[in-house]
Amino acid sequence: MTTKRRPITYTTEGVVVRISNLGEADRIITLVTPIHGLVRGVAKASRKPGSKIGGHLDMLKHVSVSVRETSTLHGLSQASTLNGFRKLRDDLERFSRASYISEISEQFSVENGSNQPLFRLLLSVLEALETTTNTDMITRFFEMRLLQLSGFQPEMSRCVETGIELKPANHLYSAERGGLLSNQAKPVIETALLPASLNTIKLLRFLSKAKLMNAKVIKAGEEEKRQLSRILRAQIHYVLDRGLRSEAFMDEVRSKKTET
Repeated sequence: MTTKRRPITYTTEGVVVRISNLGEADRIITLVTPIHGLVRGVAKASRKPGSKIGGHLDMLKHVSVSVRETSTLHGLSQASTLNGFRKLRDDLERFSRASYISEISEQFSVENGSNQPLFRLLLSVLEALETTTNTDMITRFFEMRLLQLSGFQPEMSRCVETGIELKPANHLYSAERGGLLSNQAKPVIETALLPASLNTIKLLRFLSKAKLMNAKVIKAGEEEKRQLSRILRAQIHYVLDRGLRSEAFMDEVRSKKTET
């Protein structure tokens, strides 16, 4: 005779990175948590007026929540807000970047896979986005640090084709090879190559070693920012083997801000 395993209930902190409606009153909530990795669960009646947990389980909120494990979607209850990140929702440009960062965090997380460094990085970058005027470089910092934490740090010292140490100059970047390619090298395998100027390479190397407080104040020209963004995004796309839905929203908001 076999007996059913009793459901496990635990309390965890997490950041809400995705919300979708279920039925007439429920929501499916996806959280990035430090110990349990990616947690997906149903918040019953959370869309009803007066719901005790509906206001807490909202996008980009840092929450504490009770999770009841099941064989399918978990059950979520007894939620409370630890940090609502209100300033992110009051500013469209900040919100678009936070949405992008949260989507990447979701894609680099797995269920039941503890990842405290990623969780701490997510929280610290969301906090920085609330106040910084340098949202672009904070976003690049997050991308670089996440690649490092996941074991995909770009090679920036030696040519990924020849293995020879790179001289200070303009070079190229290959996401497929995972690093810089000497402008003198002739790749054996055809691969998409991105321009990487000397200043862009300096920025890449700086971000690979910098602390968040340093990234807040670093300045760069528009061309270097464009190259940096293309390189880090391309590397993330290659690792994930897909693009990100939030990119178009972020780019559209940034474009309108530039126009004004």
